[in-house]
Amino acid sequence: MKKPLKIALVTETYLPQINGVSKTLDRLVTHLQSQGDSVHLLIPRYRDNPPQAKPGLEVTAFGALSLPNYPEILLPFTRPGRVRRILRDIAPDVIHIATEGPLGWAALLAARKLGVPMISSYHTNFSQYMVSYRLGFIETSVWRYLRWFHNQTARTFCPTPSIRDILHTEGFERVGTWGRGVDCERFDPVKRDARQRRELGFAPEDVVFVYCGRLAAEKNLPMLMNAFRDLADPRARLMLIGDGPLRTKLAAEADQRVVFTGYQQGEELARLYAAADIMAFPSLTETFGNVMLEAMASGLPVIGFKVPGPQDIVCHGTTGHLVTEISAPAFTRAMARFLADGEAIRRTGANARAFAQRQNWHQINEVVRQAYLQARAGAQISTTAQDRAPQSSASLKARDSQGDPSC
Repeated sequence: MKKPLKIALVTETYLPQINGVSKTLDRLVTHLQSQGDSVHLLIPRYRDNPPQAKPGLEVTAFGALSLPNYPEILLPFTRPGRVRRILRDIAPDVIHIATEGPLGWAALLAARKLGVPMISSYHTNFSQYMVSYRLGFIETSVWRYLRWFHNQTARTFCPTPSIRDILHTEGFERVGTWGRGVDCERFDPVKRDARQRRELGFAPEDVVFVYCGRLAAEKNLPMLMNAFRDLADPRARLMLIGDGPLRTKLAAEADQRVVFTGYQQGEELARLYAAADIMAFPSLTETFGNVMLEAMASGLPVIGFKVPGPQDIVCHGTTGHLVTEISAPAFTRAMARFLADGEAIRRTGANARAFAQRQNWHQINEVVRQAYLQARAGAQISTTAQDRAPQSSASLKARDSQGDPSC
């Protein structure tokens, strides 16, 4: 019988925080536990509903500071020496560093001193975030730090081929893809409820666009609001699921057709997706976009821009619509097309559901677990042909012209 793995997972975001990274890492932990492995989380200290230790899961929490004007983001500051002592006591087979902030940096230095194999993952499109927060002048320095950070690990996992190609171009080594799955039993169109739609203020004939995620600058929400405002069809409604620093401003500028629900999760989130008709996802900064898969599992087509993240998930014309021109008028036109064609909503929604049903969490997370096993054995971590080197511009154009082969 093979010896179970012991993993130290270092991350600056985890449940109860609600975001794509925390949900993804929680699914990874669940998968590892299902295989008999044990996990020790190194995370920020959360005041409300923090993760609890249980068989197969230990937790070490660090005091953290909230970012000004963005309290959802916690930064745990600690010394590498303290992290080294903690990791020495844990004695993990492999250390997985999922974020590159102060705690991730301290864990990287500690793991180097201890000689423990390291895996890292890249979840955040930092270069685009810099632009969103008017910090583009430090983009080169950010890339330099990220390249230094990840190239010290045995493998860097990113969510999509588009992001993998960007990282290769920026000089990242040993990059692999680790996709995302979705729970198609939780997110299911059968949960659509006419009474809930009425309670949300939607009429039977209304066509509801939904966005789900942080209400923050990096999500390009002002463009979505402008695009929606210009829709002439009186049946159009917009539901924003989530919260964040832009909520007050967005609510002040929205008209009566827009509904804000705040953060939701679990069954309530699934019912809200099912109450909608189309996902409108304007973000330009995604490395993946888990909420798109959740919406697709709920039977919703997705409208997004043709940028990394959406272009890796949405098959244009089959499971949604990819907008090539990054502008509010172009997004308005895409929304209007669905409003004018109820059959297109039903057809692409059914295709979206079928695509989501093929995204299996077990197979996806087993890719990471196999990398852990190879790292523990001291073996070079195997790569697929597509992960070994950047694709040429010709091959990328060919891939784009052929479309997603899974569509």
